[in-house]
Amino acid sequence: MDTIDCGVFNFDNNCCNIMSFYENNYPLELKEKILTNIEALRKNSSGNPLHKELAIQYSLAINNMLNKEKINKDQIMAIGMHGQTISHIKHNNENISIQIGCPETLNSETKIKVVSEFRQHDIKNGGEGAPLAPLFHDYIFKNKDVKRIIVNIGGISNISFLTHNKNTIHGFDSGPGNILIDLWVKKKYNLDYDDEGKISSSHKSSKELLKVLMDDNFFKIKPPKSTSTEYFSYNWIIEKLRSIDSNLSDGEVLASLTKLTSLTIVESISDHANECDEIYVCGGGALNKTIISGIRSEARKIFSDTIIVETTEKINFHPKKIEAGLFAWLAMSRVCNKKLDYTKITGSKKPKIIGEIFSTK
Repeated sequence: MDTIDCGVFNFDNNCCNIMSFYENNYPLELKEKILTNIEALRKNSSGNPLHKELAIQYSLAINNMLNKEKINKDQIMAIGMHGQTISHIKHNNENISIQIGCPETLNSETKIKVVSEFRQHDIKNGGEGAPLAPLFHDYIFKNKDVKRIIVNIGGISNISFLTHNKNTIHGFDSGPGNILIDLWVKKKYNLDYDDEGKISSSHKSSKELLKVLMDDNFFKIKPPKSTSTEYFSYNWIIEKLRSIDSNLSDGEVLASLTKLTSLTIVESISDHANECDEIYVCGGGALNKTIISGIRSEARKIFSDTIIVETTEKINFHPKKIEAGLFAWLAMSRVCNKKLDYTKITGSKKPKIIGEIFSTK
């Protein structure tokens, strides 16, 4: 709940053009209501008033952007709405993914066709509902001449192994992205995030703590796999700290959590790729220079001194705009009745059209 991102994207001849993009403030009062009511939302998301309230905020962001950019609503094919994730877990061996943000309300308030329920459709098709990004990453970033990998670092990190020669697209969640860092910084420094990773860079990580963190069962699971901020929580950090003898400073813990993100990303890559020429990072974590530096350092140890590790800015796509582009692309794919193959990503049974269309027209 950092921002409400909203963009207009045009897809033509396998190209994605960004027509407009805005990061809107997430209303603090709404954010606090969601956090306060999280358990109630998990029990009955669609019946909760916050389901519609969030959709109204989305509609304000969309209508304001279109007005500012002087874009006619008739030019918009559809809105791809992900919503706010409330829960993403595996319970009794059943995948569950819950998002709030009422698509009917958004359609009513904008008078534009809305496409949503992407994760739910993937789960119905036997998948885990995440990650959904790899196919879009492949669409915009694949390069037959180099072995390219895209890493999306949001609260959770996911990795996309792009199409190259005989290799087909595959991907999975590698583990925590920003979530553990943000939780620790909020609790210990009263900050929303570690700006550019400056605090963590001024401290040393703990080998003992890192060993315990890396030994978590999630990192041993073979793909397809996905995870969430429910699993990698503040309590997860505390449980790991209790299992070591060292009395670490807040800074040492933060440095260790930051290094955990970098290490698990690179180890996940090396477990599934013998070679790698380029790693490009997107999402909010791309702005954490300490994470990027850590990925570069570890990748050079495993692959080569010449490996490129940069943000997607270097290949002409701002790291913060990709997630919005993903859901625009998913909406376009649904409206065009395009089957998407997530079999090697989420573990879905077969290629399928995903997403539900909500329209009064």
